[in-house]
Amino acid sequence: MRLLVFTDGDYGLRILENIRLRGPRDWEITNVPLPESLPSIVEEPDLLVDGLVPEGAWDLILFMGESPSAFTLLPSIAARSSSKAVVTPVDDYSWLPLGLERQVRSELDGLGVASVFPRTFCTLSPVGVAPIDEFAEVFGLPLLKLEVEEGRVKSVDVLRGAPCGSTWFMAERLVGVDVGEAGAKAGTFVQIYPCLASRHVERLLGDAPIHVAGHIAERAVKKALKEDA
Repeated sequence: MRLLVFTDGDYGLRILENIRLRGPRDWEITNVPLPESLPSIVEEPDLLVDGLVPEGAWDLILFMGESPSAFTLLPSIAARSSSKAVVTPVDDYSWLPLGLERQVRSELDGLGVASVFPRTFCTLSPVGVAPIDEFAEVFGLPLLKLEVEEGRVKSVDVLRGAPCGSTWFMAERLVGVDVGEAGAKAGTFVQIYPCLASRHVERLLGDAPIHVAGHIAERAVKKALKEDA
């Protein structure tokens, strides 16, 4: 798969590093930094993205903006790309308010580009669109295989992990943990991982995104423990 990744700061760069480290070896990944110091209102996005999209056939765009201004560039970027699918994670509501998401999604639909906006990124699951699903088989909603011995976690295999890398961080630290504490500790390990998900409670989620990520990890561990039983 040919993956075109747009980054806007440390959040995206950290995810990009993990994807390059743990993604399939045959993925071709190209990173394009978004323009710096964007105005609060982007009146002519076409001019700002002129020349930004490299030539080539891209299967999937991974767009990791960190401000509303950045997200207003996405339809113009998609229009200049051969890709018909976009994954656009949102781990902080202030980056992409829901109204702007609807607007961007509508513009992408008009271009014939499939899009998903996972909040948080570790909620991503296959959606029936081939390039998105290929990505989501490796990165997204955590999927684990646990081995238990004498009431403690003996090993943890990450079958699918959070794009930021927190699932692997958590898996390493779960080994030796009592199974009765494994779920709760998994959530704690994810929240102490250097993830940039917001710690502010968001009305849309009813919780802080960082807590949502912790709950997702806890559920993944408990599900794996049931399957191992």
